[in-house]
Amino acid sequence: MQLTAQQIINNPFLNKGTAFTKEERDQYGLNGVLPPAVQTLDQQVAQTYAQYLQKPSALEKRIFLMDIFNHNHVLFYALFGQHVAEFMPIVYDPTIADTIENYSALFIDPQNATYLSIEDQDHIEDALKLAPMAVIFV
Repeated sequence: MQLTAQQIINNPFLNKGTAFTKEERDQYGLNGVLPPAVQTLDQQVAQTYAQYLQKPSALEKRIFLMDIFNHNHVLFYALFGQHVAEFMPIVYDPTIADTIENYSALFIDPQNATYLSIEDQDHIEDALKLAPMAVIFV
């Protein structure tokens, strides 16, 4: 089964953004789905880091990085690998505390989360069955 262009672009494990070559764009039907410029991963990293530097707060930088993570794992890890010491306080402590405190207001992408509520115990089993990549042993 061949994936559609949208399935490729929307899968953070497969999406390479503008790093798809012209040949890959032809092969996967990505022409018109991506901007026409083809970039190397290094070019994407440099461009993304410049965008990151424009964010005015640690929280906005974290949201930006998590958005990259949600859409393109290859780019995220390449970028992160070049800026580990700088990014750790952004993606983890202390910025994560602000994210947790404001989770409902900042909710963007569930990142394959499953939400369980102690106040809605009747639906916990249903929620687990619908969980992404769920394996349920009953």
